[in-house]
Amino acid sequence: MRNFEYFEPKELGDAIALLSERRQTRTLAGGTDLIPQMKKGLISPGSVINIARIAPLGKIEESNGGLRIGAAVPLAVLEKDSLLLSRYTVLQKAISHVGTPSIRNAATLGGNICLDTKCIYRDQVQTWKRAVEPCFKMGGDRCYVVRGGKACHASLASDTVPALIALGADVCILSSSGSKTIPMEALYTGNGVRPLALSGDALVTQITLPSLPADVRSAYFRFSHRKAIDFPLVSAAFYFEEENGCCSNVRVVLGAVAPQPVRLSQLEKTLKGKQMTRDILRDCSQEALAEALRISKSGRIDAFCRKMIVRLVYQGLTEVSERK
Repeated sequence: MRNFEYFEPKELGDAIALLSERRQTRTLAGGTDLIPQMKKGLISPGSVINIARIAPLGKIEESNGGLRIGAAVPLAVLEKDSLLLSRYTVLQKAISHVGTPSIRNAATLGGNICLDTKCIYRDQVQTWKRAVEPCFKMGGDRCYVVRGGKACHASLASDTVPALIALGADVCILSSSGSKTIPMEALYTGNGVRPLALSGDALVTQITLPSLPADVRSAYFRFSHRKAIDFPLVSAAFYFEEENGCCSNVRVVLGAVAPQPVRLSQLEKTLKGKQMTRDILRDCSQEALAEALRISKSGRIDAFCRKMIVRLVYQGLTEVSERK
């Protein structure tokens, strides 16, 4: 790990000023992703700004029936929060899959939604890669994951992002030019090298969850090589409302299959107004795969991942459509 300047501001204004003044700066809250990347030599920032002591970033507040969550709130705190357990079960379920209990004690919600895209080639120690030319994510012009790939195929690794998008969450961003609130989906560029639509002096400060109907149902499923620690190979989040026995509103979001979350909008249109029969669920699961391939344009979705997309979508839609 190379030497770097370290700052620990206690006010948001001071943090934004530091981000504006310095180049090659990274923000630190829990450090569960940043520190390992620095140790591996994947990134070498000139400055690190610790935002964990900025009080507003550590608050959870109710607002208009919804919830405002500071970006520096630890995942372990959210995992046990009574409002998440009762109203936002898909997010609580997604959080429970992040790392291990010790990791969730340190990791924050803001850090998880700003998680860098992951690549089975790039995310290794650097020594063995010195003999080959760099990939897109390392400043080169090739992809070693997908042979002949014309772009970076690193994938979104966050568990919480699909769940937050399924819930219709917004994210608040503060920079030297002011504050703005955007839908969670708009935070992601689809570029594996630069996955976040954030300027160099911008900071995610808050995540807002809307008020939800009392009878809404949601679910989160994922597949990884190991049940703990591993990032997902495929994940899926579901939001479902029913009226008169038919689907009235649904959101389905895939994660880990592309550099950005994949919202299956066409599938959602197909499901609206339909009774959730087994035939519908089976057909829609196949439709989900076709739409995911079309949107993601990712050559890294191999035969196994395709089967998992079909399985997870069927499993998730079955769970949320069943009356409790």
